[in-house]
Amino acid sequence: MLVPGLAAKGDGLPRVTKWLFILNAIISSTAMAQVPAGSVLKVIPSADVQELDPTRGANLISRIYSQMVFDTLFALDHTLSPKPMMIDHESVSDDRLRYSFTLRAGLKFHDGSPVTARDVVASLNRWMDGTSVGGQLKRRVAALTADDDRSVTLTLKEPFGLVEFMLAGAGAPIPAIMREKDANRPNSEAMTAPIGSGPFKYVAAERVSGHRVVFERFADYAVRPEPPDGLAGGKVVKVDRVEWTIIPDPATAADAIAGGEADFWEGIAPDLAPYLRQRGVTVKRTNLLPSVAFVRPNFQIPPFSDVRARRALALLFDQHDFMAAVAGDNMKWDTCYSFTVCGGPLATDVGSDSYRKPDIEKAKALLAEAGYKGEKLTLLGTPNLPPINAMSQVAEQRLRDAGIPVDLKMVDFATMFKTMNTPDLASGGGSWNLFTYYAIGSSWYHPLMNVALDLSCEKKNWAGFPCDAEGEALRQTVLSAPDEAARKEAFMALQRHLWDFIPYVPAGQFDVASAYRDNLAGVLSAYVQPYWNIEKH
Repeated sequence: MLVPGLAAKGDGLPRVTKWLFILNAIISSTAMAQVPAGSVLKVIPSADVQELDPTRGANLISRIYSQMVFDTLFALDHTLSPKPMMIDHESVSDDRLRYSFTLRAGLKFHDGSPVTARDVVASLNRWMDGTSVGGQLKRRVAALTADDDRSVTLTLKEPFGLVEFMLAGAGAPIPAIMREKDANRPNSEAMTAPIGSGPFKYVAAERVSGHRVVFERFADYAVRPEPPDGLAGGKVVKVDRVEWTIIPDPATAADAIAGGEADFWEGIAPDLAPYLRQRGVTVKRTNLLPSVAFVRPNFQIPPFSDVRARRALALLFDQHDFMAAVAGDNMKWDTCYSFTVCGGPLATDVGSDSYRKPDIEKAKALLAEAGYKGEKLTLLGTPNLPPINAMSQVAEQRLRDAGIPVDLKMVDFATMFKTMNTPDLASGGGSWNLFTYYAIGSSWYHPLMNVALDLSCEKKNWAGFPCDAEGEALRQTVLSAPDEAARKEAFMALQRHLWDFIPYVPAGQFDVASAYRDNLAGVLSAYVQPYWNIEKH
């Protein structure tokens, strides 16, 4: 198989494009040249990281970056269960209202200063005040105090069974612990040189926006004694540096990893999987659950501010079309008519019967009832992430097939993410009608973490900014459930309601694979991709 843009098999090593050579020349430095090649893990990430404040970064690449540079009180293991990370000891009162945490001895920030309970309190307050997930804990907190340098007490108003799960970084942004002065800075003050206490240090001097992110091993990191387990356990860094080179073009990225210019490609283009396997590159899913695909409308403006138009949208698409375009024969995929991950702990398809097959005529009738008169719809997309790119093309064609005029607005991912998350109509929040998207299943299977199911009405929720008091009350019932059995039953009631309200249109689920060369060992499967424990030979 000859992929366009790649070298023929008889040409020796794959061609590394002129663009990549130029980029490497631009970012080279004397300091880089002094680092032995074997101690540098060269990574092609799925996107560039834009937000360096871990309590504000809301996408996948932000979570990966945040887990490298910062630590959390707990961490999620391979079963997505919370385990102590920065915590040495936890005690919980019999009434489940008082949590006492003692920090591990020897925790240090990258500047050498000790991690204290005051840092923890300030960081958790920042996270609770500024995020949808953190806000769920804040509404239940009566007090959060630093009792001494290593002791923190969290007092709740009511029992809540997800405390450790939330403090482990479930969802995004994560409750990362930063220095007290950083946590207390004004929201208007950007974080440009982050100081965390995680296993890697962020190298601000070598940052090239849109092209390069560099991390160095933190020699004084206090490694837990347990073996690594997902994102939990011992985070032992076995390379001196991790260098991210952002390569938006998938063919160029495949050239780079097949030819040895890169070691690890996080989130490959599925159509390049056969080529990479032929070159001896390992291709596998390292995320714990499949990724979920969906179409999200803008609830702020017509036509999808009307529920009838959203129901019409759900009748326009066939999940098989999306999955064939995204994964085809190269990656495992399946249909899924649930607002969680099929095969996950909350999986159910109740309420979906009316939307399992497209019905174009019924969709047109619903659109007419909603007042839609054939106005052109703006479909927001990006070429930078292959699944979104493929789904955008399918969505555009299916809308056109139904006689709906479409303006497919393709932009870089950073621009897409900013635009879709802008609630102010005057600032661009009304410049789009819908977009396609995907999320890793381990961050989407639970209504706490699935930010698209936050139906609160204060425009502090996620892109599109839906408002549905009844649905939000049902979601809160799920979050407040005392055990897993009650949580699953409550989620079924929520799911039935969601198929009436349509917060987004499920488009199937598929494996997002990473690729790495055979000189790497110790690649872990986890909630998000970890870069500790990896050895380069």
